[in-house]
Amino acid sequence: MDYKQTGKRMTSRDLQAAQRKQQILHAAKQLFAEKGYHAVSMRELNKAIGMADALTYHYFPGGKFEILTTVLQTAQEERIGGIVLVFQQIFAKPNLALTDALTELILGLAQRLTEDQDYFRILIRERSLLNDEQKKALDGLTTLPFEAMSDYLSRRAKQGEVRDMDFSLASSQFLAHIVFTIIQKLLRDDEVQQEEAVKLAEFYAGLWAK
Repeated sequence: MDYKQTGKRMTSRDLQAAQRKQQILHAAKQLFAEKGYHAVSMRELNKAIGMADALTYHYFPGGKFEILTTVLQTAQEERIGGIVLVFQQIFAKPNLALTDALTELILGLAQRLTEDQDYFRILIRERSLLNDEQKKALDGLTTLPFEAMSDYLSRRAKQGEVRDMDFSLASSQFLAHIVFTIIQKLLRDDEVQQEEAVKLAEFYAGLWAK
């Protein structure tokens, strides 16, 4: 639980523990992305961070698998938080044309998603290791951008800029298409260019036009 929510101040021991956990997660993330989860042993992980086996298990009693799920959960929370911030900044511009807003949104998503390529390598490769509850926890975070996008389209419709439609479905179609495009680019060590973003934005703006 966050110490801010409990009203308790973090002690030096708390800070040290938090730093140690971040050190473990950072090293594990790099190793899992580079070699794959199964190819990385706890011995190798501990050697990389210069930590005794017992100390690693103190912070993560579930061992390597708990470290994997924590890496994915933490990275997902960071990615979604960054994406929601991009949405908020773009959607706060009242005079921005829809095509321009969608272009900025696509480029902003591409930037946020490519900032942590290690996360996507691990997720794509190791997602099958997660149980249904863990997958649901990760997927649940993604509802925030979809809800923000749906609300944005609804507001544009009230302003007469887009037609009345199933905004939730339209948001899902748009974001799924964009994320899929970005991930395909990542897998090819490529990136979304301005011209491609504009083309995609114009397509959806035209599709939603009143």
